[in-house]
Amino acid sequence: MTIIGYVIGSATTQEATVLLEQKVRAGYYVILEYEKEKVLGLVTLVTTGSPLLDDNLNDVEVVQRVKKMGNNIPIYMKAKVKLLCKIDGDKLAQPDLPPVAGTPVRLATDDELRKIFSDGEIRIGKLIGKDIEVRIRVRPLTRHLAILAATGAGKSNTVAVLATRIAERNGSVLIFDYHGEYYGSEIRNLNNIEPKINPLYLTPAEFATLLEIRGNAVIQYRILRRAFGEFIEEIKQKISNGGIDYNDLNKNFATYLIEKVKTQKVSRRKEEDSREEVINKIEDFVDRYGEIIDFTTGDVVERIQLGKVNVVNLSSLDEDGIDALVSHYLRRILTARKENKVKGKGGLRFPVILVIEEAHVLLSKENNTLTKYWAGRIAREGRKFGVGLVIVSQRPKGIDENILSQMTNKIILKMIEPSDKKYILEASDNLSEDLVEGLSSLDVGEAVIVGNIVRIPAIVKIDRFEGKLAGSDPDLLEEWKKAKEEVEENTDILNWGVQ
Repeated sequence: MTIIGYVIGSATTQEATVLLEQKVRAGYYVILEYEKEKVLGLVTLVTTGSPLLDDNLNDVEVVQRVKKMGNNIPIYMKAKVKLLCKIDGDKLAQPDLPPVAGTPVRLATDDELRKIFSDGEIRIGKLIGKDIEVRIRVRPLTRHLAILAATGAGKSNTVAVLATRIAERNGSVLIFDYHGEYYGSEIRNLNNIEPKINPLYLTPAEFATLLEIRGNAVIQYRILRRAFGEFIEEIKQKISNGGIDYNDLNKNFATYLIEKVKTQKVSRRKEEDSREEVINKIEDFVDRYGEIIDFTTGDVVERIQLGKVNVVNLSSLDEDGIDALVSHYLRRILTARKENKVKGKGGLRFPVILVIEEAHVLLSKENNTLTKYWAGRIAREGRKFGVGLVIVSQRPKGIDENILSQMTNKIILKMIEPSDKKYILEASDNLSEDLVEGLSSLDVGEAVIVGNIVRIPAIVKIDRFEGKLAGSDPDLLEEWKKAKEEVEENTDILNWGVQ
């Protein structure tokens, strides 16, 4: 048993100050034994100082005289320890009493830590400074998860590791790939899904979003809703009669829809102008999104595979296109899972974990997007139907607080911005201020994990994804070297041709 220090001063059942006799770092787990109980603690902050040079000193000459002592300057190290729980067999409960001054503090043993952190189904990494694997529980993922971090701190790596290991356990993950990081990557069990939409499955509101018909354009929306409804009904009738040419329909979809818009009766000049504006927006839509409309594409529910990391590449679309496509997929998946649960057949036959990247864009607290509406529905209802939501962002303060607060589980990597840390704390019931303050000191790939997916808060070094993602940092020197060689080679060829 390695004693690292002793409790000093006053303590509570939540926190104690420890005077250290050995060096430790934030993130280490310790044991305090007192009142016939064994209490597990977490080092959240380490400070150092000297009794000869304290905070009240304001005389430089004193510092100069003390420095002449060289290595003989007395120094101390202190640690703030968050008391997590008392260990009573397999039970974990809050301490009943605070530790008294002088209580010895030792490092937790590997066996003690394994019993607490290694009982989940999926490995996510190791405890910082220990060869102890951390395994998370899968079932609580239906209570949703937020993966939050500063840029470059390891969000994509965390998503790749989590998604791959869920798929290895025969689970199903669907990643909405905002920047094309995962699509076509080296993720095992990958199922690439083209960002296609079959209008037969669209609602008028989703199609209006693609056309950029805003919520306050009431007349435009009314005209489009009628025309779109009539058009879809006509197509479905032709399909049932076996008289449909899909190639012609995909090619001339906009033309046929515009004809329906023109047949909509209007009685005022303002309505005539609105009808013309709808026609203009349909024509603009073809230029921007024509490639994602496909009447032969199956429902997204039919394209999601079990035991796979399913990835939809959104990188070619703008924000409105992404909003329409993602919200459509969210609606169809939630509806299909409800259908399967209620009827016992049909719909989507298995649970699915949905991953929304760039959550501060699609789930913004400032803008009411269709994606935010359906993500909110899933956050509230998804647990009952086996639909888990994972939101990923480097700007937590930009996420709708109602949605963020419903992410019961959180994996938070290095976070520096004070306003982001404050926002996370305010939106979390299971995250304490001392843990949030320690986020700045984490290294790349290190994370605080809280929620029901772990038994108690875990400070983890996330495993490194074994493969390459498209979003990995480029090797600038190597790419410049390669480009220079290509330029020189082309120059040599041109000069040789002149000779």
